[in-house]
Amino acid sequence: MPAELDQFRCHNCGFSAFYRNGFTPTHFIKMPAVNSNYQTVISARSARIRCRNCNSTCSAKTSLISSGCQISNLLKAKIATRLRSDVSAKTIAFEEGVSPSSVNRTLNSTRCEFRNNFNFLPLHLCFNEFRGTNKNYHFICLDGDNHVIQIILPNRFKKTISDYFMRFPISVRALVRTVCCDLNSYYVDLVKELFPNAKIIIDRFHLVQMLNRAVNSMRTDMMNQFEHNSKDYKLFKRYWKLFLKRYDALECTHQFYDRTQKSWFTAEQIVNHGLELADTDFHRDYWDYQCLLEAINNPSAAKLKIFKQRILDTKDKCADSSYKVTKADKVLLTFFNYLEPVLTALDPRYCHYTNGPLEGINRKIKQIQRTAYGYRNFEHFKARIYLQTYLGKDTRSSMKIA
Repeated sequence: MPAELDQFRCHNCGFSAFYRNGFTPTHFIKMPAVNSNYQTVISARSARIRCRNCNSTCSAKTSLISSGCQISNLLKAKIATRLRSDVSAKTIAFEEGVSPSSVNRTLNSTRCEFRNNFNFLPLHLCFNEFRGTNKNYHFICLDGDNHVIQIILPNRFKKTISDYFMRFPISVRALVRTVCCDLNSYYVDLVKELFPNAKIIIDRFHLVQMLNRAVNSMRTDMMNQFEHNSKDYKLFKRYWKLFLKRYDALECTHQFYDRTQKSWFTAEQIVNHGLELADTDFHRDYWDYQCLLEAINNPSAAKLKIFKQRILDTKDKCADSSYKVTKADKVLLTFFNYLEPVLTALDPRYCHYTNGPLEGINRKIKQIQRTAYGYRNFEHFKARIYLQTYLGKDTRSSMKIA
């Protein structure tokens, strides 16, 4: 008998005396292909042994494969590695000579690598959502320091998010310093409820986007007041991008000839000429927009104080019923409703925390969906996101022990 059976005991009676009882039928073990044009397999059969005491039988085992499986562990490891690249599951199955279901089973086995530890939380979090399976929106939370995904939840309901974070002890949640999110109202309420010591940061992209759209809409309304063949109409229509650009970044030395105005201009002169033609409301709101851009690009306590005063002045003016509220004023009133998170976002101490890395991951998630032509199973989708976003990522984060 083989030497490895010296310490072997019968699984039925514990007796240690055996004798050979033939072999199992020949079967094939699928191995990683050496040449991508051919499939590599091992033709194998297992020796059977019979117990002399209870007459029960068992077969020899090997470390190449799991019990009752024909796909080798090496091939499963290769499939798991291929799942970290931007390739569909069917393509992997075709190239490795297995079925798509086998690829999905390997994908399921990787979930154990992403279990949550409810004794740790990053110091800086980012909240957002993305469209996923069955056209539903899923909640995603990111570590703001090393940009590693903290959790992906099946929906963005307030109760679902609250139930997840309530699983962390209050001593852990109290260590969170900042949470960056958009102007979603219940995100702000959740942060105040779940993280008592956290500063709320409104993503600066959304602040600029809201005021940008308001100023651009006002430019369009003012442009339509002129005749469509007039020089003033063509100035506002042709150079619309210049009115949305930072005033300090406008070209002030190089001149170009404009055929519609029949004169030589610089970009700065074009904007100044447009402001001379504009009404008082657009002139005021344009400089409010420039004040916001200046506070974001070159943050300082003085610029933050100026922008805060503009928001407060707008609030006082809109309290008067005779005052005509513009589109930009409505945006500033929204900022007033979230005044503390907005000012925190513009504070020089917190200006480097943003949802930009999270938006980049959302872009990668869209690419994962596009490659696979969509997902129906949320768990498969979640595991694939983790695999592809963790590739090459340092998963050590700014965590603290409770």
